[in-house]
Amino acid sequence: MKLRLEFGAEKNDATAITLASLVGVFESALRLLSPFMPFLTEEIWHALYEGKPPAKSIALTRYPLAGDFPADAVAESAMKTLQDLIVAVRALRKELGVPEKEAAAIVLHADNRVVALVDANADMLSRMARVQGVEFASAPLTGSGARATAEFDVAVVYERQIDVPAERERLTKELAKYEKGLASAEKQLGNEAFMAKAPAHIVEGLRKQAAETSMLYEKAKSALEALPAD
Repeated sequence: MKLRLEFGAEKNDATAITLASLVGVFESALRLLSPFMPFLTEEIWHALYEGKPPAKSIALTRYPLAGDFPADAVAESAMKTLQDLIVAVRALRKELGVPEKEAAAIVLHADNRVVALVDANADMLSRMARVQGVEFASAPLTGSGARATAEFDVAVVYERQIDVPAERERLTKELAKYEKGLASAEKQLGNEAFMAKAPAHIVEGLRKQAAETSMLYEKAKSALEALPAD
């Protein structure tokens, strides 16, 4: 079953939040530059607040501190997922020969978190990856033209004949890479001396990486088996 979402031109609160964040970063940058460029930053600072700044002079404001901008692990993870999706879609578009200015739909298989993230950032995907719509698939995507990561499977919907030999070569190289990664992980995890000395978070990271690599290996293997004969 697939659910189809068309990307519209409606604006939402994300635009206002983005603009507010941009202004906040710019104002902080002015305060950072103030000791080195006092006159210029003073003029820009007053113009930014339209003549009604929170202090008489930028020199009287507090210097920005690292603590003013705490890291947001959730936001960082969401941004990385979006970046990975955009990179994957761009790579697929290039392989399929989709014209640069032509928009194309994509099919996406992911968990609810990624689906909600894609839904909320439709405008970004439209601008950055030329995505005109997305179909959410309930089953994993396999076969030629699909890409798999630990967080999502994605395919670009574009009517063009796939170069089967080239796709077979690409998938074969991917399988070899995953096999090498699995062999390396198994060697480390099977080393009793290493396991006895390694910190718990290192061991857990290796196990997680091995599990993800195994999943990607199986998907690439299924995609290779699904290719038609030459």
